[in-house]
Amino acid sequence: ASLESIINKTTETEAVRLNAVRHLAFLRRCEAGHKITLSRLRLGNIDLLHLPGELFVEYQLAAQAMRPKSAVCVAAYGDYGPGYIGLHDAYAQGGYETSDRASRVAPSVEGVLMKGIEELLKD
Repeated sequence: ASLESIINKTTETEAVRLNAVRHLAFLRRCEAGHKITLSRLRLGNIDLLHLPGELFVEYQLAAQAMRPKSAVCVAAYGDYGPGYIGLHDAYAQGGYETSDRASRVAPSVEGVLMKGIEELLKD
C-alpha cells in the first residue's frame, strides 16, 4: 500500500498512520533534493561531530578510531528524518532498529556516512 493510503486509512492505528507520515515527509524531503548536514566543532583536542538520526554506537567507535589522539564525541539526532541508522550488516540481521518501521535509510548508508565522518575529521 502507498504511504498516502495508509495515512488516510481510518481503520489503521494511530501509530501506523503517524509512522507513514514520518516516512512520507522524509521521502518528500529527499525527492526535493534536501541534503542532510554533517558538521564538526573542534575545541583543542576535542572533536564534536553533529550527525543525523539515531546512530548505532559503532559510528562513534569508528570516528574515535579515525582520530586516536583526539577525544571524538558524537552528538546524533541532528536530523531525525532518517530514523535509526544501522550498519550495513545489521539490516540483514533484522531487529526493530533496522526495520522499515524504524529506519528510513538503506544498508548502503554505512558507507556514505563513514565517508562523511572521515571527511569531517580531516585536518
